[in-house]
Amino acid sequence: MIHAGAVFLSAFLLFAIQPVLGKALLPWFGGTSSVWTLCLLFFQSLLLAGYAYAHKTNKITHLILLAISLFALPVALHPRDQSDPVLSLLATLLFSAGLPCFVICSTSPLLQRWSTLANPYRLYALSNAASLAALISYPVLIEPLLPLSVQFKIWSVLYALFAVLCAAAVWNSRQEPAAPTARPTAWKSWLLWIMLSAVGSGLLMATTNQMCQEVASVPFLWIVPLVIYLVSFIIAFEHPRFIGRRYLGLAASIAIPAACAVSVAGTNVNVLLHLLVDSLALLLCLMLLNLELSMTKPEANALTRFYLAMAVGGTVGGVFVALGAPRLFTSFLEFPILLALAAMLTLLQRFRSGEFKTFGDASILSRASAFGLLVAVLVPIVVYDTRPGILVRQRNFYGVLRVTEYGENFKRRVMTHGQTTHGLQFLHPQLNQQPTSYYSRTTGVGMGLRRALDQAPQGARIGLVGLGVGTLAAYGRPGDTFRFYEINPQVIQLANQYFSYLSQSKARVEVIEGDARLQLAAEPAQNYDAIIVDAFNSDSIPMHLLTAECGLIYQRNLKPGGRLLIHVSNRTLNLDPVVRGLARYLGMSAIRLDNNADPAIGMYAATWMELSMRERPAGESAPAVLWRDEYASLWPLLF
Repeated sequence: MIHAGAVFLSAFLLFAIQPVLGKALLPWFGGTSSVWTLCLLFFQSLLLAGYAYAHKTNKITHLILLAISLFALPVALHPRDQSDPVLSLLATLLFSAGLPCFVICSTSPLLQRWSTLANPYRLYALSNAASLAALISYPVLIEPLLPLSVQFKIWSVLYALFAVLCAAAVWNSRQEPAAPTARPTAWKSWLLWIMLSAVGSGLLMATTNQMCQEVASVPFLWIVPLVIYLVSFIIAFEHPRFIGRRYLGLAASIAIPAACAVSVAGTNVNVLLHLLVDSLALLLCLMLLNLELSMTKPEANALTRFYLAMAVGGTVGGVFVALGAPRLFTSFLEFPILLALAAMLTLLQRFRSGEFKTFGDASILSRASAFGLLVAVLVPIVVYDTRPGILVRQRNFYGVLRVTEYGENFKRRVMTHGQTTHGLQFLHPQLNQQPTSYYSRTTGVGMGLRRALDQAPQGARIGLVGLGVGTLAAYGRPGDTFRFYEINPQVIQLANQYFSYLSQSKARVEVIEGDARLQLAAEPAQNYDAIIVDAFNSDSIPMHLLTAECGLIYQRNLKPGGRLLIHVSNRTLNLDPVVRGLARYLGMSAIRLDNNADPAIGMYAATWMELSMRERPAGESAPAVLWRDEYASLWPLLF
């Protein structure tokens, strides 16, 4: 009973701390989905270290480690230097929560190894159930009800309870055998376990990236793929007899090309449909992979080897997606590649096991799977890598950037981040300084910015959060200063290399590299006539740029009577209540400014909010939600 309690609590704590740390780290690293991908890599690596430790350690060593880990409490975030965001984020995780999480990672295999149960794999199922409970409770109960600081404190108290419970379980465990009793594991089995786990882990991360690119990098979108990941393990290891492998394979052969097709279609597909198709493809592929793991698992006395191989595979998959793919690919090609590998690996394993004994079975499934593989790999490559008009495509920690040129009579260039447009410029000499896309003269920002400029005829200071292609610099006049804040160095490079808004502006243009909030907080008050917030990650402004604490930073840098313009265009989220809540907190009024698209002048439909110190209009009684650094949730804002 003590063993079961310790395993359950350890798994719950492990999966409860992951979204807490990920959410706390977002403001320090630009709100990008790569934050969560690196968090998953970090915990996969800790699992590998923990499983290797569990494979060899003894009771006394583990009791000492449990005692030492208590000195790391309470867990709190200690951000490291950000010169390299990848290394900085991993270092932050290591120094903030590394030791307690390492101990937790080793608990399940360790107590299964020392368990007196005839079938210790039941503890594995229990740990998966606890992990699932933690993940589901976070967006439903923990995130909406508790601020981050309280989440960290409660987790630390529960960890102390876990340490006591685990120490009791270790003390009461059976005596360790004098020598290993398990038969040597064949290298082919090691390789199979590693490959199945690597593809599953990589696919989890790649699918999460896909989803976050379509909406926003937020905990509930991180959790959906992870819940699917755990459910597939629970079903495959506890209820494999309920799975029809033939029908599962046929369904996957349809879901894989469907997921690739909606990925290629991008904004032409409804976001909810996109998420559903991606989730279905992930579930089917993981079911196939984990079913093979379940059917090839060894006897109980070799379970730590099995878990060690799975941890190695999980880390390999994580390294491929989080570290390798951004350097190998200029688009999210790892997603279709891993889908194809999942189908191919499980299909080959089924042929190898001799399951296909009739021509009909082999023919139907192999042809369907081959078609899925062909579409999954070739379509994204052809569409993304050979589409005419693409001038450049780059990828880094912050995502995929693409510059495309199109049009016959009036050629234009467009910069996109994932599926989101970040700016458009006509190439004709008489049109190339015309503001376009979300920034045309009759958009909310166009009208609001011109009002701010009119109030400073001798020269205005404008702060701009997010650079894009620098379109707003076209509004600059002699004597004005336009100061852009941009976290992504590749955006700065492309805006200068492929677009001329910055170089041809009549104003003095300054571009500051770094997160706007951190930069504005560190600088002396800038006395801006207007601050324009237009930083987008995925399809939404990063949450940390809309909190009450960030609003105070904006207000400190505005001159009396200055205005704050916030871009809230979004396909999925209604950010209007958040901006209204921020306005009321700052004692400002908020006006919503919408415009329709006009393709003839390159103008997009857009929604802006203008905050100022004027009297509140009649519509100011609209619903409002105030976000804080300690508490922010997207649940109430979904369309």
